[in-house]
Amino acid sequence: MSTVPREDRERVSREAFLLADRLADAGRKLARALAEKERLARILDGILETLGAGIALAAEDGTVLAANRAARELGVVGQGGRIAPPFDRFLGSEADGRLALDAPAGRRHFLVRSRGMILPGDAAGRLLVVEEVTRVVELEEETRRRTRLEALGRMAAEVAHEVRNPLGSLELLASLLVDDLADDAPSREMAERILLEVRRLSGTVSRLLAAVRGRKARRAPVDPVRLAREVVAALEPVACAREVDLRLTTEERGPGEARLDGEGIRRALLNLVGNGLEATPAGGEVRVTVAREADRVVFVVDDSGPGIPPELRERIFEPFFSTRDEGTGLGLAVVEQVTLAHGGLVRVGESPLGGARFRVELPAGEPAVEEVTSG
Repeated sequence: MSTVPREDRERVSREAFLLADRLADAGRKLARALAEKERLARILDGILETLGAGIALAAEDGTVLAANRAARELGVVGQGGRIAPPFDRFLGSEADGRLALDAPAGRRHFLVRSRGMILPGDAAGRLLVVEEVTRVVELEEETRRRTRLEALGRMAAEVAHEVRNPLGSLELLASLLVDDLADDAPSREMAERILLEVRRLSGTVSRLLAAVRGRKARRAPVDPVRLAREVVAALEPVACAREVDLRLTTEERGPGEARLDGEGIRRALLNLVGNGLEATPAGGEVRVTVAREADRVVFVVDDSGPGIPPELRERIFEPFFSTRDEGTGLGLAVVEQVTLAHGGLVRVGESPLGGARFRVELPAGEPAVEEVTSG
């Protein structure tokens, strides 16, 4: 029989029941806290999945512990569940930096932020935040080009004013000289050569003005496939002479009618396809593709030539810059001006044919912003 007084037993019993109630209440509070924590975790996961920036948490050896959808889509997470090259170069330092990666449609630019993290168990980890800033970089480049072209346009207008009148006089005098020397074959031949060079110089001045002074895009309903077909037909003799296979490919139904500056687009395509033919060796191929992507008409010119080195791709649209000794460096400047006048974008990259790919994207309707001048 227990020797503990009854009063003590009752007091202990009451305290035990009170403690049990407190434990039960604490258990309920803990369960609610855990449920709330799980709910907040799901909300946080949902927010992370909707972010445009890629977020990846990795161990010190590069093993990915967690990553959102954007990180996977941007290529931050590689094979074997590890941070993919070249993003893995940011694993070892607290740093922000930029990456430029080559892609079929042109260079892609990324802003990468790297921050150290302490993982459970005091292990070291790394948080990478990756944003694609390709469009921002392209806009910066377009702004620089426009500024450069405006300055060059003013200079070109002054030069053209000083040069055109003397060229006109020289052309007239050379023409008269050709007529006067009709009976003197050797002298007439030299006069014809002078006339040819004067006209060629005059044409260079005209192309310079077209490249840097420009005009607004004159939009009208046109068939993009018909424009491309006319360009291919016009350059087919050149392709045959160079023994290059020139072909046009389109979607089965075609991109449909679009409001474009037909003459400007024709001039731009002539430059792109002509450049492709010049760069492609005998037995090679130049392919022109016309397609519709959402509200944009896309022209793609591929060739199987040597391609354009990545370090030169940002310069090839500059007036007077050319990779060929005999080139004037004005053709691609005209292409860019025509594209900008439509509120579009022109990119250069690697072609599946092995050479260069030029991709011109143009709004199919009227631009939502004020038009800029084109060549």
